[in-house]
Amino acid sequence: MFRRSLPTAQAGEERKDLFGPVADLMVGVIFIFIILLIGLALHLQPEELAKENNSLKAFARYVRDQQINGLFKRIAAANETRAQMLKDMQDRLKDRGIEVTIDPTNGTLKLPAGGLFLPGQAEPTPQGRETIRKLGEVLTATLPCYTNVRAADHPPAGCPEINVYSTLSSAYIEGHTDVVPFSASSGRFRDNWDLSAGRAIETFKLLRETNPLLRDLRNQDGDALLGVSGYAETRPATHAEDRYQESVRDLDRRIEVRLTMTANEAAVGEALKELSRQLEVVNDLIR
Repeated sequence: MFRRSLPTAQAGEERKDLFGPVADLMVGVIFIFIILLIGLALHLQPEELAKENNSLKAFARYVRDQQINGLFKRIAAANETRAQMLKDMQDRLKDRGIEVTIDPTNGTLKLPAGGLFLPGQAEPTPQGRETIRKLGEVLTATLPCYTNVRAADHPPAGCPEINVYSTLSSAYIEGHTDVVPFSASSGRFRDNWDLSAGRAIETFKLLRETNPLLRDLRNQDGDALLGVSGYAETRPATHAEDRYQESVRDLDRRIEVRLTMTANEAAVGEALKELSRQLEVVNDLIR
């Protein structure tokens, strides 16, 4: 029997996605500090200012040469990297005749739902299998550019320039069902939770079987990049009031890919370490 998606696991992934707002806060704090530092310098007596002039000049040169404002904007831009990835995937799928919907804010790519699955079935239809096969081609061409594979001896060709301060943490294959209750006294599934997980798992297996590279993708912690989750009917595809309409039910029986980002700890750590070293140069001004 398939395990259900647990809120605690989902929350863990969403916490990783909070890196962008946290980095924004960090940037604000640092720049407030710099403004206060400059204000303090302006209130020094001429002889004191002359004494500290070299230190201030060195720090000013660092701020100028390293383009600190742009640096911290990039550190805070994990969502921009994800949006770039989703758009790339959308364009590649369009070239293959598959129109998908992306949501850069929530980090999702929604496959065209119509015809992916029959009611009560987890096995994709022939049309659904072809759509998933093309999705696998695009994931294979796109995801390695944003994972540790990029740093391997033979990085993927044609990768775009990306924000080195954020990296892909996970790519979840999410299964969904329509609103009609599913129940069975025997067989593979007990209810819509099992059915949605089953759809995600069947999609996951098909992706890995047809694209072996996807099995090897890892995030910066060394964990498998691809995962699965099922949401039953709890995340509808539309805002339709009557979810029992067959056209609406067909849209709800779908697969989405959800991308989550995390900080590239090595790159961010090095940037902050260098800033700390530079701040030490002018530290005496605030003692």
